[in-house]
Amino acid sequence: MKRISILAAASVAFLVLSGCGTTSIYDRERPDEFAVSRSKPIEVPKNFTLPTPTPNAPRPQDGDTKQQVLDAMFGGAAPATAPRP
Repeated sequence: MKRISILAAASVAFLVLSGCGTTSIYDRERPDEFAVSRSKPIEVPKNFTLPTPTPNAPRPQDGDTKQQVLDAMFGGAAPATAPRP
């Protein structure tokens, strides 16, 4: 019984320590995490204009979501479906 537990402990130790080594089979080219370059800062375009709000206009976020999805997918109001016979 003691021999089996020693053998099991040695096997577990071998498996755990084998994860620390490297072989040429699993070597791959990895990116260098310290070679980071800065990206360009975000700019607001010069011709960036927003439309002026119109009074008493319906808000785009109000309304039926299902209808908005159908309008976006099919370009307008969805056709009425005929009842099934």
